[in-house]
Amino acid sequence: MSAPALRRRLAAAGDVALWVTAALGTVSLLLALATVVAGVQPLIFRSGSMGPEIPAGSLGLARTVDATAVSVGDVVSVTDANGVRVTHRVVEAEPAGGGSVSLTLKGDTNREPDARPYVAEEVDRVFLDVPWLGHLASWMASPWAMFLSGIVVALVLASLWRRGGGSGSGPSTAGRAAAAVAVLGLAAASVRPVPTTEAYFTDQATFEAGTIQAHQVRIFDWGSPVCTDNADRSITLRTLVASPRYHQVWFVARSGAATPSTPFLRVTPTGAVDSVVETRVTRAMLGIGAGDTGLYRLAGRSELKGAATTPWLSSATRAADITVTDSSTVRCGNVNLAPTIAFTSPQDGITYLSTELVDGIVAAQCGLRRAPCGTATDADGIRTVEYRLQRVNWLGTQCWNPDALFGPGFYLSSCGSFRPATTSPASPNTSTQPVTWHVPLGSGGPGTTFSQSGEYTLYLRVTDNSPDRIVSERVIRFTVR
Repeated sequence: MSAPALRRRLAAAGDVALWVTAALGTVSLLLALATVVAGVQPLIFRSGSMGPEIPAGSLGLARTVDATAVSVGDVVSVTDANGVRVTHRVVEAEPAGGGSVSLTLKGDTNREPDARPYVAEEVDRVFLDVPWLGHLASWMASPWAMFLSGIVVALVLASLWRRGGGSGSGPSTAGRAAAAVAVLGLAAASVRPVPTTEAYFTDQATFEAGTIQAHQVRIFDWGSPVCTDNADRSITLRTLVASPRYHQVWFVARSGAATPSTPFLRVTPTGAVDSVVETRVTRAMLGIGAGDTGLYRLAGRSELKGAATTPWLSSATRAADITVTDSSTVRCGNVNLAPTIAFTSPQDGITYLSTELVDGIVAAQCGLRRAPCGTATDADGIRTVEYRLQRVNWLGTQCWNPDALFGPGFYLSSCGSFRPATTSPASPNTSTQPVTWHVPLGSGGPGTTFSQSGEYTLYLRVTDNSPDRIVSERVIRFTVR
């Protein structure tokens, strides 16, 4: 291809890149102007219980109205006691005095209303929503989008000036206008990013059993002692609260038989996370035949509160054997305990003053590997150890990928799933001794997982080697300056 033809193709590509960037900038500029001038509140739906009418990733537009003007059926956005913005449909509105209204809200695909009414004098009422546009608005406000779009604008402007310089006329009016719109729009996205709103159906920010991005519910842990026999011929199970968002549901089946789909008991914990829940189980509660005796298995799972018609349950279970001896007696049996997880280094909640400092400490404690390490132990051995190492800094949220095409490192596109950790002895195994795990460094990379400062989060998921595949989950957070 001749040099003039190549220049023409590059110029055409530059024009396309400029106009695409200008179009994105226009979206951000219009959203910013709508907020400032028209009093419109844009909202990005990052979760999906308002689907299919308002799917996750939609961009909603809302206006602030008096709560007294809200009617049943309106979609409104409020802020809960934890400062989280929630957008659901009004199913009940009652005066609360002083101009306030008590609003009961519910996601369209949720089985139950939100746990508590919201008392407010003003709310943001959604009047328009556009599917998928929220993904675009969210991306536009990310550091990577700003960085890449800024480079595109700079390069294309330079190209325009060069082309204009040859004729003495400078860049075209259209080119200058497109560049101006792109710059203003990008600035608007940076200064006033569009806020996100929960619809309490999926939650990409929460560490849950199963996949991270498609919300699966985290299994609860056992308390201590796990099971005790009571004088009234019942038993007491002790569990820990995994989250105030979950029920604990219990299923029963004869030992060796398949677990039924309908639970015999649903418990709603009211305590704080990791507080003990005592659940009394009697022979009559089990729902088995009056003359049935022998060995049975209780299987406990977590269930998301307010879930859809088909409840969202944890993929993992907690299993306990019980013995039914007669028509009125149930007694404790064996309990399959979850794997024990220990973090050697880094430590939870610690702030390291430099990357060099954390490198040295972790290398000293993890055998010269400058990556997180620890141990996992289970009486049945360890089947898998999986991790997700996340970092948040000026580049946004990135996750460690030791097998990336361009070499080991943190990438924006690698946060969708857990990765296998390296174990010694290799897993799966049947060892009852502690298994050492570490986050793999890969080859040809920086030789460390702490190459930049930021807020780090390490999610760990360990599955034992029993037929039940019992799962433990832990998370630590630390800071590198």
